[in-house]
This record gives sequence, C-alpha cells and structure tokens, in this order.
Amino acid sequence: MAFHSGRVSFCRFRVVGDAPASVDEALLSILQEHAFRETAIGAPEQVEAGWITGEHLLDTQFSYEKNGFGNLAMFALRIDTHQVPAAIKQAYRKINEQAAAAGNPSGFASRAQKREAQELAGRQIHEDLAAGKFRKSKAVPLIWDLPRQTLYCGATGNTVVEQLARLFRQSFGAELEAVTAGTLAGELLKEQGRRRDWEDLHPSPFTAPPPEAHAQGDDADGPRDVAIPTAPWCARSVDLKDFLGNEFLIWLWWRAEAHEGEVPVRTPAGGQGQVFVTLDKALDMDCAWGVRGRQSLRGDGPTRWNEAAEALAMGKWPRRAGLILSDGEHQWELTLQGDRMQVSGAALPEVPDAQSPRQLLEGRLLLIGTLASTLDAAYQSFLAQRCSGGWSAQRQAIRQWIADRRRPTKRPLTAALATMRPAQTSAESEPEPDAPQPDAAELPTA
Repeated sequence: MAFHSGRVSFCRFRVVGDAPASVDEALLSILQEHAFRETAIGAPEQVEAGWITGEHLLDTQFSYEKNGFGNLAMFALRIDTHQVPAAIKQAYRKINEQAAAAGNPSGFASRAQKREAQELAGRQIHEDLAAGKFRKSKAVPLIWDLPRQTLYCGATGNTVVEQLARLFRQSFGAELEAVTAGTLAGELLKEQGRRRDWEDLHPSPFTAPPPEAHAQGDDADGPRDVAIPTAPWCARSVDLKDFLGNEFLIWLWWRAEAHEGEVPVRTPAGGQGQVFVTLDKALDMDCAWGVRGRQSLRGDGPTRWNEAAEALAMGKWPRRAGLILSDGEHQWELTLQGDRMQVSGAALPEVPDAQSPRQLLEGRLLLIGTLASTLDAAYQSFLAQRCSGGWSAQRQAIRQWIADRRRPTKRPLTAALATMRPAQTSAESEPEPDAPQPDAAELPTA
C-alpha cells in the first residue's frame, strides 16, 4: 500500500552509518545516480532494483517537490523480477522434441536430439527474457525519517528486504537493521543502562504448559524447563527476544478488558499521559510451546469469543491482532504483528483543513509518525512493567484473568435467556483488581 492515500502498512529499519542528515541536493543526486534502469543489452538479471520517485512506476526524476517533506524523504524502491514459469520451459522443450521426432521413422527423438531441443528451448527463454516478456514490476513505498534515522518500508518479504538493504548500502554506505520487538526492547533498555535486564528476559508462563509439552525432548544445554514457553517462531526471527511483542499483545488484551483499555505512558514533555486501546476484527494465535497449532479469528470482537478464551488458556499467544488505538487526539485502526512490530492496514484519521494535495500528504506523513510513536510509547510502558519488581504480581493477575475468563458466568436461566448472545461470543468476565502500577518516574519517555 502507498503512503499517499488509503490504508497504510509498514515495517521499520534503523539506518546505521554515516547517512545524509537532511533532504538536500546531495541526497537527491544519490537517488538519481542509483535510479532504476532496465538492462539495455541481453537478458537481465532475475531481479533488478533501483530507486523511483514514488509518483508512479516510471518516474525517476527526483526533486524536493516530489521527495522532500521537511526532515522526511519519501521515495520508492522498484523491483522487477524476470522468471519464466516452469510450464513454459517444459512446453518449449516438448515442442522442439516433437519437431525433431517427426522426422524419425520410430517417431521418438534420439538422445542427441533431446539435448539439442533443450538448447533450443534455452535460447527461446533467453530471447523472451531479453524482450521483457516475463517481467513483473512492483513499487515499494519508503519514508526516511532523517533525524531519527528510521526508514519506514511499505512492504515485507525476503526479496524486498534483501534488495532494499543491498541498494541502500550501495547508495548511502549505510546498513539497515530491522526494528522488531526484541531489537526495540534492546535499544530502550540499553539506553537506560539496563542491558543485563534485557539479557535476562525469558518468555513468561501465563498458563500451565500443555500436556504435550512434557513429551518434547531436552535441548542441547540439558534438561529443559517445560514450564517456560519456547515461543518457537522466535527461532526464525531477527531477535530471540521478539517474544516480548507477543507478551505485549497479551498485556494490551488484559489492559483492554481489565483496565478499560487505559495504558499509562510518558509524554514527550516528560509528563504522564494515557493511551487507549482495544482489540477488534482480527486475532491470530499460535501455541507458545509449539505443540497445539494455530488459529485465526475474524469478525467483530474476536477476543470475546469462546475460541479465543480457550486458546489463551491452552497456551496460545497472539501473533497478530487488530487494534483500535487512540492518544486522546487521534484514533487509528490497524493490525499489529507483535513479534515483528509490523503494522498492516492502518486507517489514518482525516487530515483537517488540507488546502492542497501536498498539505494532505504532509498531514498523512505526520500521522504515520505519530502512530509509530504512540505504539512505541505503549510498548515502553509495557517494558517498564515487564522489567520492574512488580512484574511477578502483574503476571499472576494476568494468569488469574486468563483462568477466570474461560469459566462461563453462572446466571439464572431467565436472565440468561433475556441476554442470550450468539454462540461464538463468550460472557464477559468481571475485571480483576488493579495490579501495582509503576510510578511516573518508571515510565520511559515516548
């Protein structure tokens, strides 16, 4: 999705290295130098990549009017792939073999003729690639926040990340490091001189382990404590501490139901504020012990469904969740993948009093940055709790909340019939008493 209009999706990267500090002629000239260019002679590489302005796929004329927005640079990465389908390759070879076999009394192609047919098919494929017959193009929108050295990328996937990192290194001599739940927690805690706290973090046992977990073998370090979740998806993550993003979603779920969705945060001015959150529309869950599979729920209020309560009690953690997030002034609807801190399908608030397309775009860019800052502020509040001495009591409160919401509420039959709900929703549980909250000094600044 583009950043110009509609819903937006993004992941983030830290820019590490001596990169430009402002949107100036030097930055624009670098983009121009590494702009996308099609291979002029012969068959192209399987993947071609280069910068474009983001106005449209063929625009490579960079300027401040198109790409400069104060301290933000907005442009795009064009990626073209050239790949002949296997069925086409097989068809070319078969056609050549049949043509050769037609002249043989036996009706079969000889071994030498099959080799020649394969070579002819290879030449046909080369000609098709040189002609761009199987070219597929896509544009990936980018926002570069230069003061914060943060790059917002409007797409994910291995090919996108590999080509973006390679071209960024060639263009600016800087490296890109993915911002995930684990790397972000490391940054925040290390800045506070709490590196040891970060290193000691392990997944929290919000529930008892599933019985199947006891059948798992020990790891290379010896006997494994099955009471501690393994969060197996983190083995494929950027950072092994990415499970903190999944705990963050559980914590937000608990805050939404037991604390009316209020999340205390520190304001940029150093005061104490509030962020409000609720979960809605989407909920993807995965077993934290890797033994009971996954489930996906879609609809209104999926966290209130019996399936969600049962899955949570059985040791499944949210991987992706639909959120409604508000800082008191703005409200966003989005889907957040907790471990990777990836935002999908975020609906931005309306930009008031925009007098021109540029003012509208500037307002949208500001709202995207505010959304990221609001999410980070809520995550910092969670980390302040997670690394405090009161976490044990708060974890126990969450455990009790999980157990209580699984149990159906006992009501008289007449009252139950009068307030009967659809079968997919479960009765709301009573909120737990407030767990100890940190003092304002404990909350990091957003």
